[in-house]
Amino acid sequence: MKNVFFVRFVSQLGVTASAVTFAMSAHAADPIKISLANWADTQAVTYTAKYVLETKLNQPVTLVVADLGIQFQGVSRGDVDMMLGAWLPVTHAAYYARFKDQMDDLGVIYTGAKIGWAVPDYVPESEVSSIADLNKPDVKSKLNGSIQGIEPGAGEMVASEKAMKEYDLAGYNLVRASEAGMLTAVSRAYQSKSWIVATVWSPHWLWQKYKMRYLKDPKGVLGGDEQIRGFASKQFAQKYPRADAFIKHYKLTLADVEQIELDGNANNDWNAAAKKFVDSHPEKVQAWLQQ
Repeated sequence: MKNVFFVRFVSQLGVTASAVTFAMSAHAADPIKISLANWADTQAVTYTAKYVLETKLNQPVTLVVADLGIQFQGVSRGDVDMMLGAWLPVTHAAYYARFKDQMDDLGVIYTGAKIGWAVPDYVPESEVSSIADLNKPDVKSKLNGSIQGIEPGAGEMVASEKAMKEYDLAGYNLVRASEAGMLTAVSRAYQSKSWIVATVWSPHWLWQKYKMRYLKDPKGVLGGDEQIRGFASKQFAQKYPRADAFIKHYKLTLADVEQIELDGNANNDWNAAAKKFVDSHPEKVQAWLQQ
């Protein structure tokens, strides 16, 4: 609307058509607002997209950190332009069902992701190989009746609460924390070789640092392989056509995401990790930027 008023104003002043055209396209310089959570996989994907947008398309980007439900709501209302960390068809299904008609689907960014519960490899598989094994009295005692979780409202926590009921894990406490809190708990457990079961996911740099294994989920409560998709506001494609084309060609592998995560976590510098990956993969960037 701001640009419409400007066009009328400059027309009245007899400004050339080229100036009017420039004014109408000015919002190419408006920052794109991308919403994300402080989860390593989402940071890896989002910061890499941000780096490409800013350095290859000369498109400013503003990042907006928010809980998952607020991300979906923000995109659906146009408060933010896009999000790049939706796990489907299972983990974020409830949010997707609620907001899908108010968003544009940007497509699959990568596949093969999964969520689950995991234990350190030093926990004998003969004693704990499945979620159902958590009901064994000795196992429950060694785990102190605790399952280490992440943020309340996260898709994995919703699924984990369902798993608690499906596997009748009476007496267990699903600890609500954050990704950082979960990782700290795993690190402390490793230092003392104490038992822990944590809500985790792939891709994640955790798998590179610690030897852990997923517990089997015979009831399939936590779902199988997931696709990570991007979603944009209904106005995004018209307002940012080049950025829209880029994101729709933006593809990564699990290995790509974990490598960016490793580099980003090592120095707590996601911008540097994104730059390193982009600079090392010119062929991928070329494919992303086809219009």
